Amino acid sequence: MDPFIETVESWHDFYMLAGTAAATLIGLIFVAVSLHIDVIATAKKSSDISVLARQTFSNFIFILSFAFIFMVPSDTPFGIGAPLLLLGLLGLAQTARLYRSFGFHSESKDRIFETSKLWKVLLLPNTICFLTLIYVAVQVLQGHVGNLSWMILVIIFLLITATKNTWDMMLRVAEIKQSRKVQEENLKIDKHDDL
Repeated sequence: MDPFIETVESWHDFYMLAGTAAATLIGLIFVAVSLHIDVIATAKKSSDISVLARQTFSNFIFILSFAFIFMVPSDTPFGIGAPLLLLGLLGLAQTARLYRSFGFHSESKDRIFETSKLWKVLLLPNTICFLTLIYVAVQVLQGHVGNLSWMILVIIFLLITATKNTWDMMLRVAEIKQSRKVQEENLKIDKHDDL
């Protein structure tokens, strides 16, 4: 058997597990968002919650895409390297848009997370992951499979940060809902006192 095919096939179980985990977590995001749709839907498109929700969902989709790439039988470096390179470039372009949104300006009134936290949990991890992915893709395109183990870093890092971001986002949404509830109750009390 060709060493390239043999090496790629040896990663089958890892990518099956990564794809299953990503698909499960995508489903949980849909449940969490549907439970808090009133807050998320009313958030500005550029707000932290909106951007973080889209990027977290996107990171899980990237992981699922990696699984698909490695699960589809391919006997050439191009069949795996080209899709990985495309995903790496797309991820890096998405991260560049995040830098424009969050990375270089002061705190805005729509900001619910500190800029330093966004750097640590979103911007820096995504940059590292997608640059690593591009490196691995270029190596695979050249027929080298020795660096495929770097995909572990990419997948686990994206999985952990996306899961943590989902957790932080849902906690923040719950705090916003609680704050709104308190404000509504205070308004009712004020109206009642005015009568």
